[in-house]
Amino acid sequence: MDLFTRLELFAGQFPDKLAYGFVEKEGGFSEELSYRALLEAVQGAAHQLRQICDAQARVIILLPAEAAFIKVFLASLHAGLIAVPCPIGYSEPAIQRILNIIKDCDASVIITNRKSFKMLSQRQTEASITLRELNIGWFFTDDLNNQTTNTPAKKFSASNEAAYLQYTSGSTGQPKGVMVSHANLTANLNAINNCFGRTAADTSVTWLPHYHDMGLVDGLLSPVFTGGTGLIIAPILFITKPVLLLETISRHKAGFCGGPGFGLDHCVAKIKPEQLHTLDLSSLRVLYVGAEPIRISSLEQFAETMQVTGFKRDSLVPAYGLAEATLAVSLHLHATPMIFRSISETNSKMVVACGPPVEFTNVVIVEPELHTILKDGEIGEIWVKNDGVALGYWENPAATAVTFRAFTACEKGPFLRTGDLGFFAGGQLFITGRKKELIIIRGTNYYPQDIEEVVGSCHEHIQPHGTVAFSIETHQGEELMIVSEVKNNAQNESDAHLIKTNIANSVGLAFGLVPHKIVLAAVGKLPKTSSGKIQRLKAREVFNVN
Repeated sequence: MDLFTRLELFAGQFPDKLAYGFVEKEGGFSEELSYRALLEAVQGAAHQLRQICDAQARVIILLPAEAAFIKVFLASLHAGLIAVPCPIGYSEPAIQRILNIIKDCDASVIITNRKSFKMLSQRQTEASITLRELNIGWFFTDDLNNQTTNTPAKKFSASNEAAYLQYTSGSTGQPKGVMVSHANLTANLNAINNCFGRTAADTSVTWLPHYHDMGLVDGLLSPVFTGGTGLIIAPILFITKPVLLLETISRHKAGFCGGPGFGLDHCVAKIKPEQLHTLDLSSLRVLYVGAEPIRISSLEQFAETMQVTGFKRDSLVPAYGLAEATLAVSLHLHATPMIFRSISETNSKMVVACGPPVEFTNVVIVEPELHTILKDGEIGEIWVKNDGVALGYWENPAATAVTFRAFTACEKGPFLRTGDLGFFAGGQLFITGRKKELIIIRGTNYYPQDIEEVVGSCHEHIQPHGTVAFSIETHQGEELMIVSEVKNNAQNESDAHLIKTNIANSVGLAFGLVPHKIVLAAVGKLPKTSSGKIQRLKAREVFNVN
């Protein structure tokens, strides 16, 4: 049963139930959508969009975290169009990213609101001027109406057609449009929610960007897929007031939430102890953690800090997934203790299990060059096969063949090559790093996130989550280079010397490495994706200059 069919079903069963509530900074709702109101809005918007778009036309959705986004996203799917959710940004790089996506998918229409359009138009940058001059239609959500036709609801899309394009973050290369079909989406939503046990009685809270796979698929779509209630907090509101997330969970007895480990660290660092005593997080059954390398210290510190709120440590769910698989590949089983294993290659560094693969999923660990399937405990590339694996990359058959059509040496397949490294042990999947970002110096493998974690804690002036490590070619072979953002109060020469010395000493002690080059940069200078991930390969291009 696809999303729209489920929406129709739930709108009939409980029309006045809250489907979505959009949380404002004081904790109330700025917007509310009942199931009946949502269904009518989707039907009305789909009717309007079909008047201006042909079937399978690509429509750019350029909206903030507001009710209009979920209306037009679901309407695009129902109308048989291909939705292309994009982040809104008003800087030159952000607008250029939008232009690149429009060009890549040959979009027909940009859906936004008049306020965002005005802000984009006021920017006098080359990219903004180009955007205004494009021969493309604009549809403003201010003009949405909820009028439905008198004819019965008709399905305009096929399950094997692309439903939307999820543009990858580009953290290790140029963004590509992942074609997610209606069947892919249904399969992955089923797998996630069967694993979690989420039902129509449950409330979920999300603060994640709605244009990325985790925020879109689980954050926004899982609630309506299960007939539950979804509460949405804008990402910027979570960043400026993280206690609002926990207050919302506490107030509404929410059972589900999740995000990257950064979110856990942010809550621990910014929420005052006295605020915690007013909260009750005992209802939270699942707090999944993924989207970036999972630091065990983040899990442990959050669980310990939140113990006073009634938070249960076994609610933490380490997760692994990627846009090319729609979202989830493996999930730790909630209400069970987390499992840790050491990696002998990295001085017994501990990694956490991201659970067994989700239902109907075949995951194999493969030697990346020989394509042989490895044994339990051996580290290799993670290959995935299930009904959630996407159709491929939009208009990119070469990249699709390499990534989505892989076969093992014994001719099993096709598999999705994730580009991530990991191993199986006891039926559990452990993630160890990215194949393309692996640092190999004198025959020894080093994972950049391990080095970055050590560097980030070696001096108070180093910006949190503001360090990147990568290898560079020298006359002696591959060597280590580190770039760290430092705060404004660390600009004099003596401070810089001390910070570099601390970095070199810390890396030497932890890994037995001598950094070939250390660069200190101002905060904000490291290239990042729209979701805030540091682009390691891009940073190497920018900073590795003579």
